[in-house]
Amino acid sequence: MKRNYIHFIKYAICIGLPLLNSCSDDFLEPKALSFFEPTSTFTTREGLQAALTSCDRQAVYVFMGEGAPIYTDLSFSEVVVSRKTDKSTPAQNMDISLTPTSNNNNVDYNKTGWFWDDWYRAIRFANTVISNIDNVEGLDAEIHDQMLSVAYFHRAWRYYNLIFQFGDVPFLTKEAVGPKFNYHSTKMDVIIGKMITDLEYAVEHAPVTANYGNITRGACRHLLVKFYLAAGEFDKAIEQANILIDQSGYALMKDNFGTFVNPMPNIHPITRNVIWDLHRPENKAIPENTEVIWVMTQDDDLDNSRLAGQTMRTAVPWWSATNNQAILTPDGEVGMSCSYVDTHDKLDLRKTYGRGVAFFGGTWYSTHSIWDDSNDLRHSSESGNWMRMEDLVYNEPSLEGKSQWYGKHLQLYDDKGNILCPDTIANWFDWPHYKLWIEDKRQELQNNYNGGAANWYIFRLAETYLLRAEAYFWKGDKQKAADDVNEIRKRAHCTKMYSANDMTMALLWTKEPEN
Repeated sequence: MKRNYIHFIKYAICIGLPLLNSCSDDFLEPKALSFFEPTSTFTTREGLQAALTSCDRQAVYVFMGEGAPIYTDLSFSEVVVSRKTDKSTPAQNMDISLTPTSNNNNVDYNKTGWFWDDWYRAIRFANTVISNIDNVEGLDAEIHDQMLSVAYFHRAWRYYNLIFQFGDVPFLTKEAVGPKFNYHSTKMDVIIGKMITDLEYAVEHAPVTANYGNITRGACRHLLVKFYLAAGEFDKAIEQANILIDQSGYALMKDNFGTFVNPMPNIHPITRNVIWDLHRPENKAIPENTEVIWVMTQDDDLDNSRLAGQTMRTAVPWWSATNNQAILTPDGEVGMSCSYVDTHDKLDLRKTYGRGVAFFGGTWYSTHSIWDDSNDLRHSSESGNWMRMEDLVYNEPSLEGKSQWYGKHLQLYDDKGNILCPDTIANWFDWPHYKLWIEDKRQELQNNYNGGAANWYIFRLAETYLLRAEAYFWKGDKQKAADDVNEIRKRAHCTKMYSANDMTMALLWTKEPEN
């Protein structure tokens, strides 16, 4: 058998060598089974609409994508800060963590690179429409102008975010048709000027109405106001805001409306109010809501949508922490539990508030300093809209029947002044319950209750009022600025109204103290 094996090898070599010498390298060339040809794909209305739909879809991921990217953006404002103390992944070294190419084991925990990639991905889709729309034969002129306006809007919204996140950035205005390696940054002012020109066209040609989630003339006008403010064109910003507020069919919601949701009335009853109704996902995309300008919509079947928001997991305190980070009762026992099995028929705080892990949480400024009216519904614990840690109760099941503290409100200190929460960064801060609570049916029977899929506001008329107030302020008309701010305060049932002098003080409060 050994001899036969050797003969076989010799035979294979004799036969194979001539074949190798006669073969060409053609077999190494890849042979594509199909080709993506933009000059064919984007010569139809359907092809262009697919690109615009991709732009719409990309907007969803900003708010409902993995890791809630919007919170990274907010963490560099006065609104929230990172509160994750048990991991090293949050941004700590700014030079290392906060560049578009930074990652940790190929995971962009801080979403800086995600924003860079995602904004430019949507710009690519928008530029594809802008560059190819004139190649569509027989496209109705009105449809042409509407689609072009929507593409202008999507590109402008991405550049608005890019320049205020990164400063001067590469400015791409045409479809990329080949590799390019010599990108250079463009001054913000140049980008702002071009986006204003585009949006001035869009406010004349974009659709007046559209399906929820799609772009309308109102959304284009609202974004144009933002760009006019960025350019210091305050009179133009006021003019466009006036049209949006007074002549476009929008109005602030001032009374209860839509579906009333009172999720856990036995533990956390809600006194129905307009602020609560306004922020219920069920009410954000309904005709009755005249305040919505641009809303991010999910699938019709929200319960089975693959894009859950995780709002409560991300931005609610880690009240259920264990081990050396657990919140204790005044007699030293672990006081909190998020166990579905043990609490679902008792004090189920997991479902009532969400199983937070405090990736981000409000700053002292956003949770305390700005609230100056005890009647303000946006900061009302009495109505159920706002949550303080002292509003929670000890719910650890093992305490029931054994400890006087079961079912009693949390305390930060015991009678001797000893602190009962070892980690007040991650585990102890206020939060806007009315904004963050979202039903999570897919985790109904689990310890986690993170926050499900939902419709989400991107632009609404309340912001338009505040944008106009800002324009009035910088123009020097502080009383009109106060009047616009007061419209929002009235709707929130505030009794304290602002004067022109309050607008001046508001600017002073934003400055760093002298000592």
